[in-house]
Amino acid sequence: MPDGHPRIFHFITRLLKGGAEAKTIATVTDLDGYEFTVGHGAEYDSEQVNRLERTGVETVCFPLVRHYNPLTALPAVLSLAQYLRREQFDIVHTHSTEAGIIGRFAAAIADIPHVVHTVHGVPFADDRHHTLNRFVLGCERRAAEHTDRIVTNADVIASDYLHRGIGSPDQYTTIYSGIQLDVFENAGPATDLPGSRPRVVMIGRLADGKGFNVLLDAAEDICDDDVSLCLVGDGPLYETLSSEVEARGLDESVFLTGYRDDIPNVLAASDVLVLPSFREGTPRVITEAMASGLPVIATDIAGIPEQVADSESGYLIPTGDPDTLADRLNELLESPDLRTTMGRRGRERAQMFSVDTMLAKLDSLYQGLLSKSATDRLTR
Repeated sequence: MPDGHPRIFHFITRLLKGGAEAKTIATVTDLDGYEFTVGHGAEYDSEQVNRLERTGVETVCFPLVRHYNPLTALPAVLSLAQYLRREQFDIVHTHSTEAGIIGRFAAAIADIPHVVHTVHGVPFADDRHHTLNRFVLGCERRAAEHTDRIVTNADVIASDYLHRGIGSPDQYTTIYSGIQLDVFENAGPATDLPGSRPRVVMIGRLADGKGFNVLLDAAEDICDDDVSLCLVGDGPLYETLSSEVEARGLDESVFLTGYRDDIPNVLAASDVLVLPSFREGTPRVITEAMASGLPVIATDIAGIPEQVADSESGYLIPTGDPDTLADRLNELLESPDLRTTMGRRGRERAQMFSVDTMLAKLDSLYQGLLSKSATDRLTR
């Protein structure tokens, strides 16, 4: 514990530009009084690594840690355990499914004093094969045996995990993902977005599970010359979605913008946020949209109902239901007054999700674990 600062190792499967990464980076760059190191798997964005390194946070790549690759899982556990044993961290804090399982087993082998795991999104979903769901469930149950605290982004996620037999109630803590609210409240609109207003926007990594086809199905019923839909983000589905938009004849109203680093300005230039995902945690982009004064239409899953007050700050819809999505979009697009009213209520609701509150709760969690270690040493 050099300079008296506890050493904490954060471990995440992929260090890309998603919500889980944003929460992790905010923690290690903004929470004072600790020495943080961030470990990540084979997939990473060099800009994210450079951002951490510039702030003095060491990063370590573990190339054997790969997204849903069981062949490399065991050697990844052994490699990480060797590293953790050598570095002797006070706390290991894992994030996401693969890193959470591999990291907690490795921490147990290395005899790390305290282990925390954050559930950023529920990995069990209808669009995944039942065998994979059963395998992940078994791993989660075993990994929970080696975890001091399990942090969820919503109360409903903790209830879901407990119902599935993962851990015990005393292990769970809910800490909402926090953002810098004022950045979104005060942003000016981007002037270079394609299409015209009213503008519907979906922001996120272009990957499976986000419901893009559901949105494109709905778009065929709502998009015309007066409405534009922007898919903001990058990812493995970019080319597929681009071809799909053209094949459906939607290229005059649906636009793929690629990755943008000015999300506050994108939201300020938009009128409705949609997120028809099949699996999520408590998506940061929903909080960002509410802070920007946008109504939100999102699926009624995981922690989203704790963010979006149905029929007040937006609408909750079933997964895989383009007809309901189109109906709700049409209601909002046809009524600027309804958009304004819901946006105002969403901005009020967003106060629950500030980054300062998130960091204070994480600090309290860490201090509680470290105090327990100190007490245990005194009583030996």
